[in-house]
Amino acid sequence: MTHISIPNVTRDDRIGSAFNELFHIIHQTESGSDTIEWSFECAMFLHPFFLAPLAIYKDNCGKNISCKELRDNIDKYFNAICFREVYDATELQNSETLSSYLTKSYIPISRFSIRGRQVDKVQEILQRVIEAQSQVSKKMKTPISYLLSELVGNIGEHSSSECGYIFCQRVRKELYFIIADSGKTIYGSYVDTQKYLDMIGIDEAVAMKIANEGFSTKDRPEAENRGYGISKSREMVVNGLGGAFFMLSGTAFYRHDAGGVNIVNIPEDFRWNGTIILIRLPLDAPEEFNFYSYVE
Repeated sequence: MTHISIPNVTRDDRIGSAFNELFHIIHQTESGSDTIEWSFECAMFLHPFFLAPLAIYKDNCGKNISCKELRDNIDKYFNAICFREVYDATELQNSETLSSYLTKSYIPISRFSIRGRQVDKVQEILQRVIEAQSQVSKKMKTPISYLLSELVGNIGEHSSSECGYIFCQRVRKELYFIIADSGKTIYGSYVDTQKYLDMIGIDEAVAMKIANEGFSTKDRPEAENRGYGISKSREMVVNGLGGAFFMLSGTAFYRHDAGGVNIVNIPEDFRWNGTIILIRLPLDAPEEFNFYSYVE
């Protein structure tokens, strides 16, 4: 058995910075035996941008991972957000199923099948719960619906993943969204479709860059400049709503916040198998925000 200590992660100063801790845990876990013990003895608080990706990794890595030495408050929180075994939302039929979450600041970490039309219903139900519990302004409902629809839809269109993941938590006057898959990565999508490889070569950061600039892998001419839905979604989040955006796929990440854009390749040891997006949004939109400036 391999014993790994989970650190206290209370902050995410630059969106995605929590992955600095996550990368090391993932590397230790991948390098360890098939039976892993995560010790939470040092953890008094765990930021949502750390905790949800850790649960998603746990659900996919194929190792036998047990969680030990949890404080009472962390243990109760883990039970509520379904950390140890993520919530299967595939057959979710209505928001009444999650009525106990309406008084909380989070939904369970949810896994859903991306096959068939049920995915749209799952997204709508989870969105309804998020809006009700967080009391987002009326002006925020349309952009939230658009963002979730676009980004969840991308999983089905591009990732070749069997399932997707979603988590949301309100922290003070902001919403933190995590949307992920365990598919072939953005770079892998370009390789599979044999598109723009003359631009990308073997550089995953370049693939991330052009995906965020709207270079599509779709074979429909009318969609050529629509990309993954990522480009307009990212612009809406940061430029329109004053939020922050982070995407990690394979061995590259893309960060866009008030400080600008950073696109970075990371070592192979820290590869994320699939794509994960973190989004930070306000509960209310800026007065000057115009949704139609960011849709095509």
